[in-house]
Amino acid sequence: MGATAVATKPHAVCIPLPAQGHIKAMLKFAKLLHHRGFHVTFVNSKYNHRRFLKSSGPSSLDGLPDFQFKAIPDGLPDSDADTTQDVPLLCDSIRKQNFLAPFRELLMKLNGDAISTSTNPPVTCIVSDGFMSPFTITAAEEIEVPMVLFYTIAACSFMGCIQFRALVEKGLAPLKVATKPHAVCIPAPAQGHIKAMLKFAKLLHHRGFHITFVNTEYNHKRFLKSMGPNSLDGSPDFQFAAIPDGLPDSDEDATQDVPLLCDSIRKQKLLAPFRELLMNLNSDAISTSINPPVTCIVSDGLMSPFTITAAEEIEVPIVLFYTIAACSFMGVIQFRVLIEKGLAPLKRQSSLTNGYPEKVIDLLKPVCMDGLYV
Repeated sequence: MGATAVATKPHAVCIPLPAQGHIKAMLKFAKLLHHRGFHVTFVNSKYNHRRFLKSSGPSSLDGLPDFQFKAIPDGLPDSDADTTQDVPLLCDSIRKQNFLAPFRELLMKLNGDAISTSTNPPVTCIVSDGFMSPFTITAAEEIEVPMVLFYTIAACSFMGCIQFRALVEKGLAPLKVATKPHAVCIPAPAQGHIKAMLKFAKLLHHRGFHITFVNTEYNHKRFLKSMGPNSLDGSPDFQFAAIPDGLPDSDEDATQDVPLLCDSIRKQKLLAPFRELLMNLNSDAISTSINPPVTCIVSDGLMSPFTITAAEEIEVPIVLFYTIAACSFMGVIQFRVLIEKGLAPLKRQSSLTNGYPEKVIDLLKPVCMDGLYV
């Protein structure tokens, strides 16, 4: 092909968003342009350029004389990791125009080569992924060439993008994290209680609640030891926290002394650390947009000696959730009557062997639970 033909050939610089789906779609479009007689320069980030070469071989991107690949830095720290980059960081780099200077330099070099050699024609247009427009529009204006914004996403995604401004104006987006209800769930520190409370917390999370699930430090360490150091990392809106239980530290992997634990709860030894945790959660809600403020406490009924006090102090409602079985719950709520009638506690050791435990008590009123009397 003669020098005159090369010089008059249209030259499109195609630059996709540096993510796999966007690159594939832009590459297909670039091939169509090449098929229609365009000289094409396809621009990847250096990070993805290296990944292509590593995956397909050192000559895989050599291209043709009129279909060439170039690379520019993305403004992020250098990395040889063979994985998708951090998307929020990448988007932030695009928004801050960290790509602009290297992209401008590439365009000037391409036009410089067009003057000094007869191989490449000067740049006549830029085809940019719509998400790269924060800097590609500026670059196109600087070298005075037309630019096409090609949105490589699916049609439904594109519709969402062009409607986003309307969603913002109507107050429907972005999501306001601070308005999300935040439930602090605290079970009694025993296996059956923790399992039941965790199931309930998952249901609340499924219904849109931000959850902070509170274990004792003793049980928290046992979970990590059993399931691995990252087992309780949770998700951004379902987090685990731990407070001391007021008992001596122990690395023993066994159920704690139940009477001592109950005595610690009764004496409100968990109140101070629980209060501090609630204050920290509310402080985080003020200083960051990640966690909403605490809006309610879901407490195991057996933890009420201190959780009710804590809820009153931060002025949020509290729900007492009895995680025990229905028959156990009936025994608990009837225990005061047994004391008033002198039937409990047992007054002598012989009561355990003289048939007293088999005595039928007809003084207690049945309890109605969901239409059933027990």
